[in-house]
Amino acid sequence: MRKWIVLALLAMYAPVGLEAAPNNSANSLFAEREEVGGEKITIADAIRMALSDSYQIIDAQKTKEIYEEQLAEANSYFYPSLSLDGSYSRALKKGKIIMGSNSIEIGQNNTYTAGLSGSYILWSGGQIRNTARAAKVGAETGFYNLRHVQDLVTQQVVKFCYDIIYAAALIRVQEEYLDIAKQHLAEAQAKYKQGLASNLDVLTQKVKVENIEPLVLQAKKNFELGNLYLRQILNRDPEDNIYLTWSEKDLHLPPTPPLDELYRIAMERRPELMLSKLAVDAAHYNINIAKAGHMPVLALNADYTYNGITDHGFPQHKQDYYWSSSAGVSLSIPLFEGGKVSSQVAQKELAYEQAVAAYQNKMKNVRIEVKEAWLNLEEARSRIEATKGVVDEARENLSAQMQRYRAGLTSQLEVNDAISNVNDSDLQFVQAVYDGAIALSDLKFAVGAEVELYEKKDN
Repeated sequence: MRKWIVLALLAMYAPVGLEAAPNNSANSLFAEREEVGGEKITIADAIRMALSDSYQIIDAQKTKEIYEEQLAEANSYFYPSLSLDGSYSRALKKGKIIMGSNSIEIGQNNTYTAGLSGSYILWSGGQIRNTARAAKVGAETGFYNLRHVQDLVTQQVVKFCYDIIYAAALIRVQEEYLDIAKQHLAEAQAKYKQGLASNLDVLTQKVKVENIEPLVLQAKKNFELGNLYLRQILNRDPEDNIYLTWSEKDLHLPPTPPLDELYRIAMERRPELMLSKLAVDAAHYNINIAKAGHMPVLALNADYTYNGITDHGFPQHKQDYYWSSSAGVSLSIPLFEGGKVSSQVAQKELAYEQAVAAYQNKMKNVRIEVKEAWLNLEEARSRIEATKGVVDEARENLSAQMQRYRAGLTSQLEVNDAISNVNDSDLQFVQAVYDGAIALSDLKFAVGAEVELYEKKDN
């Protein structure tokens, strides 16, 4: 029960990422681009499309199906095998028996045979049983490999989506930076006409405006590139008129569950951890399969055969054909193979030790990934709280500095510092929100819950 509570907390969106700020200035930085048109999709829509159309998913699904067919093949050895055989031969020259000076032809021109034969392995030293168990492990490996690829694709889509949201926010930040700089340029030009400012002040402000304009163009280019990369991972044409839509809810961070609970969930649900554990199981069964090479094989064999011989045509008379049948047990005991089987067993035991060491290392690395994502999320949350108030304080300071500048109580340099402070605070806040969203996605991935949580939200 506690596990599902933790998963619910990760999926829940509590408003701790973006609180309402004075004049709504912090929230407005992440508004959608109004000029963007076309087919609008949400983050969840994008994930569904990728999980359906991505080549990585298709490839993993086919791999899973191959493993399932291998399991069916391994299970077939539990059953007897039957085969129907037939043959026909025509004597081009008959054999002869030499008796003195005479020779006598023997045999017939036409020989027909047909028969049903069957065999069933009664005991093989556990080879068949362990082969089937290893194949079952392979089928489970296919399932968890598919889940791992789904998590990877989901993580990639989420990152591309937040790259787009981040780029849109940067456009707004740089456009506001440019707008404020232009307003201050107009103020400087007005003061210059009144003889209250020098030509140098105007030139300085013009340079500042011209330096900001490329930042706006670069931000717009990054926004378009983000949408292009999203279309690529969704297997859409680069000219498809498809764009991401989002809301404030997509930027909120849920309360973080206790770290110990996250560790426990990751140990139970992380696909790579399951894959590593299955590799240990497969290595164990491979040892037993190799050891079966030392064991005898006991099998049951039976056949029922038709034999026909004629000089002309197909056998039609009883004297031209007969039926035969046999049944028995065969035993094969390996006595000496030059140490081949012993060497195979030693190889499989070493591979098992490798698999165990890899599993133990994977458990440690998963815990490290969980804690790293958890630390990044908490640090981003703290930066959001620390910077969202500064966004509005910087604007209030700029407004005061502009009023003082108009009254001749402050310098142009101080106003430009205030403008830069607005831009810096916006950039730091936008970066913190973006880092928080990415850290949350990384944490979901680290505990093996990324895809499942998006599926639950859709339901």
